[in-house]
Amino acid sequence: MDILVTNDDGVDAPGLQCLARQASHFGRVTVVAPREVFSGCGHMVTTRRPLQVVRRTDSVFVVDGSPADCVRLAKTELLEAIDLVLAGVNDGANLGIDIHMSGTVAAVREAALYGIPGIAFSQYRRGPQQQDWSVSAAAAQHLLSDLLNRPLEAGEFWNVNFPAWNGQPERFHWKLCRPDEHPLPVRYERDGGRFVYAGDYHARPYAPGTDVDVCFGGLIAVSRLRAMCRP
Repeated sequence: MDILVTNDDGVDAPGLQCLARQASHFGRVTVVAPREVFSGCGHMVTTRRPLQVVRRTDSVFVVDGSPADCVRLAKTELLEAIDLVLAGVNDGANLGIDIHMSGTVAAVREAALYGIPGIAFSQYRRGPQQQDWSVSAAAAQHLLSDLLNRPLEAGEFWNVNFPAWNGQPERFHWKLCRPDEHPLPVRYERDGGRFVYAGDYHARPYAPGTDVDVCFGGLIAVSRLRAMCRP
């Protein structure tokens, strides 16, 4: 299996490194990832300027563009075949309406538009909590072993959010759930003539049983999404 790995935290992010290592147990991995951080860029694509691609190694390409750009270039110009797209592991959750703003999710959504299955992985953490990426790596391998045996229909993809763990859990429990639909608690603080975002992500409202509820409650939240609405 030919696996494309990308992210929105940049090619040198620890979450991408751990995901690429785990993906190598399931197939041949090629990394095509942004040169810089594109967190929160959504499904932005570059059409009005040239994109520079640097081949760092035989299996790592660095792009001065967004996660969706990376998938587009990999599909059309850089790789002969892509059987699966993995994005992440994102440093921060992509729950509920975050899926519309997330560059991580946009990468697998872009793949789904081509009919390529994908999984977006994100790691929730509370405020300044330091992340043990070895735990995220183990969780990613566990979910890959399970989700790759669950076929997706054309245009579908998985969105996976790991909870904020304290140490290594004995088992990785996950739950299939729908994304929460509540808006985020948006707030700004005035700084002279500027406005600084000061919303509290952790205080967001959510409905029972949704992905926010599941992840905040300590389980891995897994949602099965579609790139396009059914006609």
